[in-house]
Amino acid sequence: MKQIKTYSTLMPMLILLAACGGAKTADKISDAQNCLDQSAPSGAAVCVAKVDGIDSPGADLIRCVGKFVKEGFNDPTKLSTAMSGLSAGGNGAAGSTAMMAALAFSSEATANLNSQSSQDALTFCNRSKSKGLILLSGLAQTSTTLAALGAINPATMTGAQLTSLMTTLASNPAAQTAVGSAVVSMYTSNCTPGATTTGNYCTQFQSVIATIPGGTSDPASIGNKIMTCYAVPTTPGCTGF
Repeated sequence: MKQIKTYSTLMPMLILLAACGGAKTADKISDAQNCLDQSAPSGAAVCVAKVDGIDSPGADLIRCVGKFVKEGFNDPTKLSTAMSGLSAGGNGAAGSTAMMAALAFSSEATANLNSQSSQDALTFCNRSKSKGLILLSGLAQTSTTLAALGAINPATMTGAQLTSLMTTLASNPAAQTAVGSAVVSMYTSNCTPGATTTGNYCTQFQSVIATIPGGTSDPASIGNKIMTCYAVPTTPGCTGF
């Protein structure tokens, strides 16, 4: 009976503490968001640190956005440059790869660190469940990883260079897995039946995945096929490229 009395006495206190903890967590996330809204790229890490130790979609959204702020994408000019690739290249392969190239991460000291940062961004954006940011981070991860594998400077990479890399790296296992995994994330979050997304990516992803016997369970094969489609849009099964 003592246990029951203790339980009944502690429960209101635990609920109160949990509520306070939730409020403090929300305050930290809000503080971090306000920080990022006003931050220069060099200050992004300080803002993100405000949610250290918090495991929630909201905190992961801060970590996800922080990656893009660090790359300078809080500047409307830089983001519009990425989007302009679609206008210049249309909704086919040229437009898609131009936008990917413009989203490549380049703020870290080495190619491998840029690649890891882009993969971390995709992880955080996936956890945040933000469809739009999963798409952007997936595209950024694709171009950044390929730039690292192909020894191309991501800061100046063009869509044409990225297409050339895809031609060279389509049979590279590391490239296949990285690109295929990013495509699966983007597809499953953004391309539900009837959905469309910027640049006709959903049509491109769907046409490739439909040709893979294992579907989304075989990212390496997806990576191989989609790089082939971007490199040679006339390849059978490459609809929308």
